[in-house]
Amino acid sequence: MKIKNILCILFLLLVTGLGTMRANADSIFNHQITAKEAAKNLPEFSDTSCKFTQEKSVKNSTTSTVTLKSGGNFKFEKEKGVTFSTTYPVKSVASYTTDQNKHISSIVKALANKNYTYLEKNFDIYYMSLQNNRWELALKPKKGSKPAAALKLINIKGQKVIDNMVIETQNSKTAINYTDCK
Repeated sequence: MKIKNILCILFLLLVTGLGTMRANADSIFNHQITAKEAAKNLPEFSDTSCKFTQEKSVKNSTTSTVTLKSGGNFKFEKEKGVTFSTTYPVKSVASYTTDQNKHISSIVKALANKNYTYLEKNFDIYYMSLQNNRWELALKPKKGSKPAAALKLINIKGQKVIDNMVIETQNSKTAINYTDCK
């Protein structure tokens, strides 16, 4: 009887511990702020070049998920936007500097120039200070906004520069890590 009670207690501790871990993982969404507050908290971004690695998980027509890995060079120009030059597994260039990719380009330019009018109109904004002068910013599209049709959320972490970004859409999740930024 005692062993059964101990096992029940351990099970409850395990379950509540996992619940706490899940809540901590989502804690950024307990810290909604205004665009003005976000502008005060985030560092000044300047033109930079980095290496990047990316993992994109895509739900296929069945219930399984396919994960694609790639990497290469990343370039950020404050007045233009971003360019990803993928070097593996296939060489390609994706540029978010033109009207062709207006939504992504608008988000990047708004963050870089601390012009949060576009972001505040289309997203709920969340911010947290982390240890070692690090920060986390999350954007969730507002219901009925244009980005809501394609995006679930954007989560960005960094210090002086952005070093990690997660973009979730209805059918995919893309995690990008940046290193060797100059």
